[in-house]
Amino acid sequence: MDKGGKSSVDRTKAVCSQNVAALSRRDLVARLNEAEETLRAIRSGEIDAIFVNGQGGEKVFTLQGADHTYRLFVERMNEGAAVLSLDHTILHCNGGLARFFGAELQSVIGSSLLDLVWREDLLKLEVLLRRAAQKSCRGEIRLQSRKGAPVSVHLSLNPLQLDSTQAVCLIASDLSEIKRVEQALRASIEQFRNLAAHLLSVREEERARISREVHDELGQSLTAVKMDLSWLAGQLPQGNNKMLTRIRSTEQLADSIIHSIRRISTELRPAVLDLGLAAAVEWQVQDFQVRSGVRCKVRLLIREVVPSTASTGMFRIFQETLTNVARHAKATRVEVVLQKKGGRLVLLIHDNGQGFDQADASLSTSLGLLGMRERAAILGGEVNISSVPGKGTTVTAWIPLPSSEEYGNLP
Repeated sequence: MDKGGKSSVDRTKAVCSQNVAALSRRDLVARLNEAEETLRAIRSGEIDAIFVNGQGGEKVFTLQGADHTYRLFVERMNEGAAVLSLDHTILHCNGGLARFFGAELQSVIGSSLLDLVWREDLLKLEVLLRRAAQKSCRGEIRLQSRKGAPVSVHLSLNPLQLDSTQAVCLIASDLSEIKRVEQALRASIEQFRNLAAHLLSVREEERARISREVHDELGQSLTAVKMDLSWLAGQLPQGNNKMLTRIRSTEQLADSIIHSIRRISTELRPAVLDLGLAAAVEWQVQDFQVRSGVRCKVRLLIREVVPSTASTGMFRIFQETLTNVARHAKATRVEVVLQKKGGRLVLLIHDNGQGFDQADASLSTSLGLLGMRERAAILGGEVNISSVPGKGTTVTAWIPLPSSEEYGNLP
């Protein structure tokens, strides 16, 4: 072949080589694009498995293992979950947490949790996050929702190590329904307490009315009967001893009934209570000593006038306490202190009796103790009971005391 022919063949070979090279580059770019798309699909979880043909035949490599299941679990859970950096930036969160804020997931990630909390709870959150960097902790805060109202959540926080970076793992549980139920329960309790207060007031008024009627009507009538019996005795002829004996016996019966009427009237509502709580407590102690034989020491350290409702309520608590001492304590000595302390009216009753175990379950169902506590609660106060077996019992009752400007002081 001549030089011209050889040159033509060489040119043909060069063109073919260029075409093969161009084809190889296109194929390489296509395969690279395919690999990038596959990698993207793997990262996004769109691919379940990869099939590979090798010398041993076709093999299946599963991509969605435990990590994928865990991610699905976190995304599907009702609670909010997040990973925070130490500067409180949300590095990752699930849809549950984003729903608490009423926002899209993308807008929450990268935000600072401090910017998403209710302003009044910011300090509380900062304390929790500082603690969570060192150890597990829990707390309750309110998150700022785009819907306007705060969302109450319970946070569980734990320190987390990500490679060489420290972070905080956060789980948030929605408390909105619990708060709604608590609010409804508090409202219901308040309604029942108002009803109980009304019933107690009505009962005390009824007892006072019955006490007056028993004392005035029956007492006066029996006194008149006794006077008529005395007149009849004076009209009898001398020597009629049998009739005179019957009249004297009837007079004694009238005296006994009058005494019972006075006792019943006093038990319904002591007239001395109209003179003030201090006078009523002192009278009750004297009566208790006579009936029980228990020595009592009384210190009355208050001079303020106490409103009638509060005075009656505290007196009934005092009566119930002394009744329990007489029935159960087996005490020989009781100390009573009535005083003003820190804007409160405080009544303390201590006995040296046998005491009891405060862990006894039956105490929670004692109607007497429940009644004492409810009376105090209605007045805005409390009754606290402290006892040790063999060392006596102390009952402390307190209620808010109105200001002296409103009710004045005794001279």
